[in-house]
Amino acid sequence: MGVFGLVADNWRRGVLALFAVGVLQDVFRKLTPGAPAYFILWVGVVFGVVVLFALSRGAVRGLRPLYLQDRALADAWRFFIAVVLLQAIHAWLRWGSPLVPVLGLFFYLGPVVALLVGMAYAKSERWIDRFLAGYVLIMLPAVLTVYLTPQFGEQFPVLRDVGVLTGTQITIYDVGTALESYSGVLRVGELAAWHAATTIMFLSILMVRRPGLIFRAFTIFLIAALVGAILLTGRRKMLMTLVVFFSFQWVLLALLRRGLTKGTGTLLALVVGGTLAFAVFGLEQTDSPHGLYAQRGLSVFDSLDERTTTARRLAVSAWHRSDVIGLGAGVAGQGARFAGGAGSARAVGGAAEAGVGMILVELGLVGVIALLWLLYRLGVRVWYGLRVLAARHRMMLPYASAFVAMLVANLATFAVATQLYGDLLVLITLGLTAGMLFALVNAGLVQQRVRRHAARQAAVA
Repeated sequence: MGVFGLVADNWRRGVLALFAVGVLQDVFRKLTPGAPAYFILWVGVVFGVVVLFALSRGAVRGLRPLYLQDRALADAWRFFIAVVLLQAIHAWLRWGSPLVPVLGLFFYLGPVVALLVGMAYAKSERWIDRFLAGYVLIMLPAVLTVYLTPQFGEQFPVLRDVGVLTGTQITIYDVGTALESYSGVLRVGELAAWHAATTIMFLSILMVRRPGLIFRAFTIFLIAALVGAILLTGRRKMLMTLVVFFSFQWVLLALLRRGLTKGTGTLLALVVGGTLAFAVFGLEQTDSPHGLYAQRGLSVFDSLDERTTTARRLAVSAWHRSDVIGLGAGVAGQGARFAGGAGSARAVGGAAEAGVGMILVELGLVGVIALLWLLYRLGVRVWYGLRVLAARHRMMLPYASAFVAMLVANLATFAVATQLYGDLLVLITLGLTAGMLFALVNAGLVQQRVRRHAARQAAVA
């Protein structure tokens, strides 16, 4: 009730409360006998309340903000949403369960709703800073509890992977031994790794924005500690996600500014260099348990070709399983095997473990085309908006370039592994981040439009 009161008072505070609820739902689930799965719905309920209050206050009004003042992008959005809705109906008729299409709508359209909320939230740079800092303040201590699991996990079940409590724990077989995925207070190690990586991304933005040697040195120390937490989860793909994030951000800033500024370039180099140095230091102690985790973490670069090959193989499998038209939105989701029965699980098989395979098996060939068209139109419009920001609003460019890099890095991760992106909090966080990017781009486009109109008026006069 306290959370609902907070949202009623100021819906923007409810956005930050989502992250606290996301941590608490995992804690309470582990403390409850049997670790019932319904706890994971808490964050969805709170987000629904946030959306309702944002609508009631007039902060969110329709889908028009998605279009970024571009007709071609508007058509792409309408086409994609229409395909998702039709495939949701298809899933209901085909599998006889309303829960399957509901899962599909949450996955495909939930982030779109979060995007609209994020656009409304980011009414100024100050609110963006609050979002980034709020996420970091909540998730940083939660993620760092991963370090407590090896020593205290047996005594305190709240520090164990929820799979230990439900009998579904995943054991990692690598580097010549069996490794446990440490999760801290979060539900599973994979989520802990994702939130650790996202915290690193947000910290890097705040570090560039905030002057002061002490603050930046402390931030680099925290980033190194978060990299260590990722290694202990055993979910090494998040290290590759970070590499894509920093590399893509570097390229964007270099292209938009025609060369990195000295300060930004130095900071990014320190972050990337510190990350790699920390991992290498862990490798020096390969006889210790932590050294084995570090060794596995760095092997992600060697396994990249294998992951790419697997993703292609799964896409081919999805093509054959989808019957071209697709099996329906939501059928490949984590809960679909319970909602749609054994038949849906057999129909999907393992084809949905990679991103392209999942989209193809659920939405069919038309869905893949709709998504690719949407991504293309988004890329064209956002790139134009970034150029406007680089020319007119250089202070906003670090935010926008980092948000683009974060979304691209997660898209790359989704392409090879989809399971993580079935989590509601992950989807909502990505949607909110995309919304802030849209808000920045839209603000630049609006101001450019005003300037052009004023220039035309002056020319006529």
